[in-house]
Amino acid sequence: MSDFDATYRSALGLYEAGRFAEAEEACRMLIRAYPQAADAMHLAGLVAAKQGNQVLAAERMGRAAIADANSAEIQHDHAQALKAIGKLRDAVGAFKRAIRLCPDAPALYCNIANTYRQLDELKDARENYEHALELAPDIAEIHANYATCLYAMGDINGAETSCMTALRMRDDIVNALVLIGQIRLDQGRTVSASEPLRRALTLEPGHQRALTAYGDALFRLGQFAGAQHCLRQVLALDPDDAKARRTLALLNLRVGQGMEAIGALEPLLAANPHDPQLLLMMGEALSLVGRHSEAVERFGAAIGAGGGDDAVFRLAVELAEEGDTGSAQSVLQNGIDRKIAAGENTALFRTARRLLFAPVPTNLAAQNDEVIRDLLDDTLDEDALEPDLSFVGSDRIDPMILTRFPPVWRAALRPEGDKQLRAVGHYWERLVSGYDVPEVNLSRDRKGGKIRLGVVSANMCDNGIGRWVLGLVDAIDRDRFDVTVIRPPTGEDDITMRIDEHADLVVPLPLDPLHSARVISGLDLDVLHYADPQADAYTMLLASWRLAPLQISGGGIAATSGLSNIDYHLIAEDWETAGGEKRFSEKLVRLPGLFVNATPPESVDMTTTELQRLWRLAQDRNTYLCPQPLDVLTADFDPLIAEILRLDETAELLLIAPERDSWDAAWGRRFAVNYADVAGRMRFVNVRSRADLLSLLCAVDVVLESPAWNDAMLAFDCLGLGVPLVTLPGSAARSRRSHTCYRQISVFDCVAYHSADYVDTALTLATDKRRRSVVSHAIKSRSHILFGQKSSFDAYMQFLEECMAVPVENVM
Repeated sequence: MSDFDATYRSALGLYEAGRFAEAEEACRMLIRAYPQAADAMHLAGLVAAKQGNQVLAAERMGRAAIADANSAEIQHDHAQALKAIGKLRDAVGAFKRAIRLCPDAPALYCNIANTYRQLDELKDARENYEHALELAPDIAEIHANYATCLYAMGDINGAETSCMTALRMRDDIVNALVLIGQIRLDQGRTVSASEPLRRALTLEPGHQRALTAYGDALFRLGQFAGAQHCLRQVLALDPDDAKARRTLALLNLRVGQGMEAIGALEPLLAANPHDPQLLLMMGEALSLVGRHSEAVERFGAAIGAGGGDDAVFRLAVELAEEGDTGSAQSVLQNGIDRKIAAGENTALFRTARRLLFAPVPTNLAAQNDEVIRDLLDDTLDEDALEPDLSFVGSDRIDPMILTRFPPVWRAALRPEGDKQLRAVGHYWERLVSGYDVPEVNLSRDRKGGKIRLGVVSANMCDNGIGRWVLGLVDAIDRDRFDVTVIRPPTGEDDITMRIDEHADLVVPLPLDPLHSARVISGLDLDVLHYADPQADAYTMLLASWRLAPLQISGGGIAATSGLSNIDYHLIAEDWETAGGEKRFSEKLVRLPGLFVNATPPESVDMTTTELQRLWRLAQDRNTYLCPQPLDVLTADFDPLIAEILRLDETAELLLIAPERDSWDAAWGRRFAVNYADVAGRMRFVNVRSRADLLSLLCAVDVVLESPAWNDAMLAFDCLGLGVPLVTLPGSAARSRRSHTCYRQISVFDCVAYHSADYVDTALTLATDKRRRSVVSHAIKSRSHILFGQKSSFDAYMQFLEECMAVPVENVM
């Protein structure tokens, strides 16, 4: 053995043993002794690459390639070294030299194809992948790389076929698993996309593209906590990953985290200041955090950047929800005129014009504004309705856009509100007819066993409706019913988790309502209970379709849905006066008791003085509180508030600071203009939790309730704490819930029977401290009757069992 061979073998042994520092020193000695030896220079290049010095590796490989131009191995390794330092074009030349020397090596064709793909020369890449597959059709990695090339060229079907071929050969190729998951995501097959992505992450937990795609899949499936975890991992690995950051921003928008969305969007917009979708998302984020003038500016910028119909629609929604209905209508009408002139479809804008309701009208006369008249005229006139709703093909509005409409329940606050709710429901059903939604077999025979009950609400969180749903799920007898909680994509909190704990099955819905409809239909439910279909457009859309043999509503919003696919509306027997059936498009079912399974509010362990200090209340003047959203404080309520403040000359009225509106919004402008003499004695306070609300209720003298709308749980909180709640019951269920509670405990001191009586009752309770103390004691001592009532739910279960005992077509 020559000295060269001995020294080379020693250096090679050190390299193979992983002792790279010693191998480097041996290679240096070898090169100094034999500077023209190609093998020595080649080995020195391999050692440099292992030590992370890619530039030195490429330089040594190049010298080796010159010294031995006939070694395919050296030419190949030189090409790989050039790729490592970004010299892709030079690498292609080196690969070609290797292929000329060894034309039957499939790895060479695959590697040059990978390089062409990096250069975005996809046609050359495809040709070399195909040559490699001719030589080695049984190598799974080549099929996987070929699939990636086809995907980049837009051949989705070919990419999917090649991916599946690779995975049939080997089910552990991470890149193929990620690609098939991404393809299915692109095709909207979100559920089937999740499995290969989850498998990829099991094999390689930190794989960035897999984390991004899986986070996107979880987001679309409504599994927001898991999606957020994945996307944050991606950004921890690469803060500049724009796709993950964009998806995280969308997720934050969906769960109402405006500040987090703004934080995610700012670097994206800094890099792409004219991206219409980013401008649109930033507008929504700004709207969420109350920066409405900035939101309007961003929506306008999105329109200017080519944001299209979605940007125009979103601008109109923002203006309408801020009370500027005139500008909103102008934006929509301009869009309609422009599209008519261009011969384009106007369905989205005409629907928006009908379904956008101003949250608070500027004055009482404006409650019969052009939007409502337009809606009623078109809906009640079948001839006028039919041409506008003949949506086919591309004329249809994307259901995802429909889910972004404001809630329709506000129509109930207007004159002839029930008529308007029925009109909206009728219009909405016609609007969404014809979509590809699974048909439900109404005539199937039940085989006995438990009734499968599904409960749907987007408000299963810490609010009145969420607490009502918790009581419902808790009250249902599990020996007779299986309860499935179906939750549209929203945020979660403690109430959400408690509801989930009481359910037999929890089904979080994806973002796509058509996908959700298929999910619900596949649950094979007997009964579907929509607690509040009017509360948000997503649930209204689902309730417009027939997804279970029997569909009912009630409990959350005590008003008609206006939907023919809702068979029954359930209420407490005292909520509606005689003849209330005429207000509902559904068949009205009256249940005994309260139809609320409530728990007592937690006691507030603070003295009156401590509470007054906490909320900055003056001890020498009376304090009134109206804790309801500004949406339900109708113009009819304004003069009652003003009269109370005029007669109680030093009193202060507290309002809950809203998420969207401000004192300058429609409600504040209306009250300030019409009742300027008392507007200065009204103050907004921030309530961030239920504990805050309970302490505020105990701090004030009297709580006032809007005659137009009773909150699902306000009376239970007030009466459980012994706090006087002044209420003025009307004839409709939405204004009689608190009255029902007072009837249950036989205390009527806080119940008014006309407007003047409402003012007198409030003043008496606030100014006569002794009287208020007596009333508070009476309420507190009897309020236990209100909590844990199950009689309504016993009747509820019996009613459903009777419905299930006969063929469904005979029930409806």
